[in-house]
Amino acid sequence: DVPDTFSFSHNQKKFVECIKCGRVNIDNTIHDKISEIQWPVYYLDFETMMTAIPLYGDIGPYEKMPTQYSIHECDRYGNILHHHEYIASPFSDCRRELTEHLLQDIDKEGSVLTYSSFERTILSALKKMFPDLSEDLQAVLDRIVDLEKCIKCVQHPGFQGRTSIKVVLPVLSPELSYNSLEISDGDSAMVTFALAACGMMEAKEWETKKMALLEYCKMDTYAMVRLHEALYRMIHMKT
Repeated sequence: DVPDTFSFSHNQKKFVECIKCGRVNIDNTIHDKISEIQWPVYYLDFETMMTAIPLYGDIGPYEKMPTQYSIHECDRYGNILHHHEYIASPFSDCRRELTEHLLQDIDKEGSVLTYSSFERTILSALKKMFPDLSEDLQAVLDRIVDLEKCIKCVQHPGFQGRTSIKVVLPVLSPELSYNSLEISDGDSAMVTFALAACGMMEAKEWETKKMALLEYCKMDTYAMVRLHEALYRMIHMKT
């Protein structure tokens, strides 16, 4: 419904034209971005908690504290070798333990794929917090490739101008969905962990919620595996 005479930025114009014509367009720059990815690949996602009133020592108001992660390890497109995961106890500051487990689960070679810059921010904060682990954490940071930047090379009518993983996933991998998950978004995950940390959850309920949190985080990295695979197919079909 937007008139052709409307003034757009370059990116806005690309998305509007894509939606109006109904065709998928792929920028040639995607080849350079995809070529940065080296196998094996570790698809990484963090979940965090932040509260106005800190629940542990050495944490500021609204400071993002990583509480869990998921890693899918693949040696080629879509071929999952291992799934690694960690979730903290809500009753203590487990950032050191989380960091040590993470460094054990990510080997020294291969790319670390994330979706957006969020994981880079969390790893950089952990690097400052634990100077004795800074060299190993920097090695992980140096290997990060942002999969969302690859997705941004694709203009798809189904994206409606957005690149959120929850928007892109059902378009490129329609067999996958977050809808069946008990916890299906980051805000719900954050609140769930915070309630447990505040002592507002019985032990039995926490065990149930913990499994739901693990499934949600696992879905995020599995979604990245499938999106990476879908990008490969799209590029292959184009060439």
